Amino acid sequence: MLLALMIATGLAAGPAAAPPPPVDATKIVCAAPAAGVPIDAGKLKGTLVRLAWSPDGTQVYLQTADPDTRGNVKLRHYTVGFDGQPPKSIDQEPDWANAYWAWKSAQSAPGMSSLRISVDQQQKRVSATSNPAGGDMAKGGSGGGAAGSAGSGGGSAGGMSAGEAAGAAYQTQNANVVTMRLKGEVVGEFVNAPPLPGTTFGWGLTGSGLIVFTGAGGRLVLLDDQGRKQDIAGTKDAYVPAFTADGKKLAYLEKSGKKKFLLRVIDLAYPTS
Repeated sequence: MLLALMIATGLAAGPAAAPPPPVDATKIVCAAPAAGVPIDAGKLKGTLVRLAWSPDGTQVYLQTADPDTRGNVKLRHYTVGFDGQPPKSIDQEPDWANAYWAWKSAQSAPGMSSLRISVDQQQKRVSATSNPAGGDMAKGGSGGGAAGSAGSGGGSAGGMSAGEAAGAAYQTQNANVVTMRLKGEVVGEFVNAPPLPGTTFGWGLTGSGLIVFTGAGGRLVLLDDQGRKQDIAGTKDAYVPAFTADGKKLAYLEKSGKKKFLLRVIDLAYPTS
């Protein structure tokens, strides 16, 4: 079916290091996000849809998707270092970036096939005026309610007049909602948009059972194979979170204005026992 085709299968190999034992997400020490590298999405042309670390961890690859009026999508490719220089345009996606993305966005955890993201597709009534950040695109979430959905519902109109109630009803619409869940947590939700695995989450080291996802308010959340989680302090409006191959750094894009982002990096320290 469509969802099976849309979600990555993770056929590409993950990091070459020996798989570590599963990690307790609550015991990871997260440094404060570093000052970000400015990214002007307006100059990159299109919507940012991918972030991938280079194997040596010295730069990241960014991909944008730019649809035309006929529905054709032009992909553009860039690399960004951490020297303060603007993104550099390149001709095509590097092989290492393609392999990294397949690993990062897989439906199952690298090295732990039983730890698998579930995918649910439903038609729901949602508010026509409260879409996720960026319009009818993706967002992360946590547990139940989510921005862009129709709220808890039920009961009366809360004191509204008949006209106001009718107007409120008019502002709702049927929407196709694709929800991705892991250990009871919403790690991605897409409203009237193709599901794009990896834009709201990213797997950690092979065998670690770790995943990072964008939660409520755009904060980043670490989650392990036992369902333990940690909100990462100082994060907000986060998008395309991504671990380095050694798991010691976490990069993400933070929305800082209209078509403006900051490429931020967080250092991570793991428990020794």
